[in-house]
Amino acid sequence: MKSLYILVFSMLFSLSAYAGDIKGKVLEKKDKKQVPLIGVNVYWAGTTVGTITDSNGAFKLNPVNQQNLLVFSYVGYQNDTIKVIDEKPLEVYMSQGAELEEVVVAKRVASTSISKMNPLYVQKVNGKELERCACCNLSESFETNASVDVAYADAVSGVKQIQLLGLSGRYSQITMANIPSLRGAESAFGMEYVPGTWMESIQISKGSAAVKNGYESITGQINIQLKEPSGTEKMHFYLYGNQDGKTEATFGHAFSLNDKWSTSLMVQGSGNFREMDMNDDGFLDKPLAKMGNIINQWNYRSEKFTSKFGFSYINEKREGGQKGFDHNKDQSEQSLYGIDVDVERFNAFAKNGFIFNRPSTSLGTILSYNYFDRNSFYGNNTFNVTQQNFYANIIYQSYIGDTRHTYNAGASLVYDNNDAVFNGSTENVGFTETTPGVFAEYNYIPSDKFTFMAGLRYDYSSLHDGFITPRVHAKYNIGEHITFRASAGKGYRTPDAISENSNYLASSKSFIFDEEIKQEKAWNYGIAMVNEIPVGEKKLNVNLEFYRTDFENQLVVDLDRNSQEVHFYNLDGKSYSNIFQIESTMEVFKRFDLTAAYRINDVQSTFSGEQNDVPFVNKYKGLLSGSYRTNLDKWQFDLTAQFNGKQRLPSTGNNSIENTRADESENYMVMMAQVTKNYRNWSFYVGGENIGEFTQDNAIIDPENPFGDQFDASRVWGPLYGGMVYVGIKYNLSKE
Repeated sequence: MKSLYILVFSMLFSLSAYAGDIKGKVLEKKDKKQVPLIGVNVYWAGTTVGTITDSNGAFKLNPVNQQNLLVFSYVGYQNDTIKVIDEKPLEVYMSQGAELEEVVVAKRVASTSISKMNPLYVQKVNGKELERCACCNLSESFETNASVDVAYADAVSGVKQIQLLGLSGRYSQITMANIPSLRGAESAFGMEYVPGTWMESIQISKGSAAVKNGYESITGQINIQLKEPSGTEKMHFYLYGNQDGKTEATFGHAFSLNDKWSTSLMVQGSGNFREMDMNDDGFLDKPLAKMGNIINQWNYRSEKFTSKFGFSYINEKREGGQKGFDHNKDQSEQSLYGIDVDVERFNAFAKNGFIFNRPSTSLGTILSYNYFDRNSFYGNNTFNVTQQNFYANIIYQSYIGDTRHTYNAGASLVYDNNDAVFNGSTENVGFTETTPGVFAEYNYIPSDKFTFMAGLRYDYSSLHDGFITPRVHAKYNIGEHITFRASAGKGYRTPDAISENSNYLASSKSFIFDEEIKQEKAWNYGIAMVNEIPVGEKKLNVNLEFYRTDFENQLVVDLDRNSQEVHFYNLDGKSYSNIFQIESTMEVFKRFDLTAAYRINDVQSTFSGEQNDVPFVNKYKGLLSGSYRTNLDKWQFDLTAQFNGKQRLPSTGNNSIENTRADESENYMVMMAQVTKNYRNWSFYVGGENIGEFTQDNAIIDPENPFGDQFDASRVWGPLYGGMVYVGIKYNLSKE
C-alpha cells in the first residue's frame, strides 16, 4: 500500500509540476549572437496541440495531461524534442540542416519512402531498393517499382523506354539534381546514359511538378540524385556480366581536399559483345554496343556560400540489324539490313547558393549546357541530329512574416537548337526555340498537419508565343496515420516528332506530317492517400492514387490509318489518361518486406476522328515483390513478379495475310530474382530475369524482306528473348 501511495503521489507531482502554461524562447546561435527564430512550430509529441513562436522567438503553450515531450519543428532546421519537468521558462537552440520526416514503406531498410511534409506526392527510391536488381542504368531501375513501366522500343535497337501515368516518358520531366536533362533528341536513348551504380536515389513525383522547375512536366518528374563528392561513400567498384554477352565495369572515387572543397570522379565502360539470334529471324536480338561514360563533380561549402559544378561525357556506338551485315561498309553497298547509331554527349553544370543572415532566406542559381550529337541509319532510313541546350534559372526564397508563409520567385531561360536531317531533308524535323520565363511560388505550412503550395509562371516561346502555367498542391494529415494529397496543374512541351518516335525508323513505314505540329498542352489532376495501418507491432502501408491527364493539344502518332504509314497531326478531339493504383507494403515478419500493387490504365486518344485506346499501353499492371535479409544483412534474397495486361496494337489490315497480326496483345507475367552475399565492403550477387521465359512471338513482321513495304520491327509489346542469368561484384568503401 505504501508503494501505491508513492506511485500516485509521484504521478500527481509530475502533472502538477507544469500545470501552468509552458513558456520559453527558440533561438539560433549565429556569430556568437543569439538570434530569435520566428514561426517555429512548437507542439506536444503525439498530439495536435501546439503553437508557433512570435517575432521575439517566444512561445506559450498549455500543458497536456500525461505528455511532457515538447517538439520543435522549423523549415530548414533540425527538429528537437525537449522533456518538460517543471514550469521554468525554456531556452531552446536549433541548428540548420533539417531533413523532412518520411514515412518508411520498407521499414527496416527504408528502401522506399514518401515524405509526410511535402505537398507533392514524391516517392523516394534509395540505394537499397536499387540494389535489389542488376540496375545497370536508369531504364532498368524501375523493375521493382509499381509506378513506372519499362519496355523495349523496338526489336532491333535494344533501346528501353518508360511510361508514367500510362503515357510515354517524354511527358515526364527528367532531371538530375533538379536540372532538366534528357530532353528532345536525347529522350530516345537517354534513359540508358545514367549508370545505376552512380545513383544515390531517385525521386518519382506524380502529377504536375513545382513551377520553379519549369513548365514541361505533365505526368510527373523523375529526379536522379547522383552520389555526391561530400557524401558518405569514398570509393566504389562494380563489375557485371550476363549470359547475353553484356559486361560493365564502374569505378568511382570521392575525396575531400579540405574542409570546404570535395570532388569525385566516376567512370563506366559497358558493351554487348555477343551476337544473338534466339528466335532465328535472321536479326540480332540485341545490337553489339560499346559505351564510355565519365563524370567529374566538385562541391564547395562555406558558411554563406555553396557551389556544385561539374561535367560529364558519353560516347556510344550500336551496331545491329541482320546477321552478317558489315558495318565497315556503307549500307548502299550491301543487300543486308543494318542499323548503326553513334552518339556523343557532353554536359556541364553549375549550381550556386547564397545564404543570407535572415533565416530560411537564400538565392540560388543554376546553369547547364548540353551538347548531343546522334548519327544513325536504320536500313535505308537515315536520321542525324545535333542538339544544343542551354538552361539558366535563378531562384530567391524567403518568408513573409514567419516561416509558415514561405515563397520562392525567380526567372529562367531555356534555349534549344535542334539541327536534324531525316533522309536528306530538314523539313518537319529540328527546331530552334528560346523561352525566357518568370515564376513565383507560395507555401503555407501552419503545422506538420497541413501544407499548401500554389505556383504560377509565365513563359514566352519564340515558337509558340506566351503561355501561363498554374499549379496547386495540398497535403493534409488526417490523424496520425493517414496523409491525403491533391494536386492540379498545367504543362506544356514542344514535341520533336522524329526524335521521340525514332523506334518507327526500324520499319518500312512512311513518315507523313498532315499539318504543322503545335505546342502540346495538358492538365493533370490527382488525389492520393497514404495510410499507415497498425497491425500489431507492425504497420501495413496502403497507398491509393488516382490521376487524370487531359490534353488540350497533343502530337498524335497515328499508326492505324495505314499499316505502311505513320501520320503525325495535332489533336482534334479528346485525349486523356485515367490511372488508378493501389499499393501496399509491409514487413510481414522480421526482415521480410512484401510489396503488392495493382494499377488500372484507361488511356485514350482520338485517331482520325475516332476515339480509341492508345496502343502499347497495358490495360492493367500488377506487381508482387518480396525481399528477405538474414541477420546483419549477410544474405539477401529478392523475388519480383510483374503482371502485364493486354494492350491494343496498331492495325496491320493493309498487310498481306501472312503479315497480318492480332490487334491485341496477350496477358503475360515476368519474374526476376536475385541472391546477394554481403561482406563488410564486398557484395557478390547472382540473378535471373524473365525466369518464366515468356517471349513475344514473331516480333518482327516480314523479317525476310527488310526492304519491302511491310517490314516492321517496331510492333513490340512484350519480352523479346527468354531467361537471362547475370552475376556481379560490388565493392564500397565508406569515408572514415
